[in-house]
Amino acid sequence: MTKDTMVGLNVHDVARMIRRDFDRRAREQGLTRARWQVLWHLARHEGVHQAALAEILDVAPISLTRQLERLEQEGLVERRGDPADRRRRRLYLTEAATPALERLRQLAALTRERAFHGLTSEQIDTFREVLEAMRANLCDRPDQGDAQ
Repeated sequence: MTKDTMVGLNVHDVARMIRRDFDRRAREQGLTRARWQVLWHLARHEGVHQAALAEILDVAPISLTRQLERLEQEGLVERRGDPADRRRRRLYLTEAATPALERLRQLAALTRERAFHGLTSEQIDTFREVLEAMRANLCDRPDQGDAQ
């Protein structure tokens, strides 16, 4: 295998392992991946419409609708009409979601701490820069770079 092939495989493998570590921590707090991903992405893209969030999450809109209904019933998410388009619903987090998001941030910090153990801040900065450049190279649309 070539070095560039190994880079792709390693990036995929490390991403999977980070996700698995975080999922384990989140599950211990009663948060499934579907649940925490919706909350996390809504925190970053509050006011997004449902179809755009489904695209960001790479899930079928019907699956997202079910998840949003559950989160709405729990008082964590609220859907509001879009003043520019009556057919669209915009998504917002409620105040009740704040503790869950804070817990997600704490769990993410623990996972990052484990993943970056033994690396210098310079190595982490370089890694981040390389990943950002790779993402920019692969973006088909200018608005995709920040969406994921």
